[in-house]
Amino acid sequence: MNPVGYINSDYASCKDICQSMKGNIFTVARGPVSWESKQQEIVTLSTVKAEYVAYTRATTQVLWLTKLSQKSDY
Repeated sequence: MNPVGYINSDYASCKDICQSMKGNIFTVARGPVSWESKQQEIVTLSTVKAEYVAYTRATTQVLWLTKLSQKSDY
């Protein structure tokens, strides 16, 4: 029952306001339980920073899902 996640970002995909897109999906037992796709809240100056912002948000999500799956094991 461990969560599996897929995370991605697209640096400055919106040329008008230079914001990047972020997206993630998490599955538990091969079924999707959490997903998100939207513009990042901040403007980053590089692809690496855009990826870092996406991974930071996804990390909080996977920590929550891990705690949730541990509670259901009882």
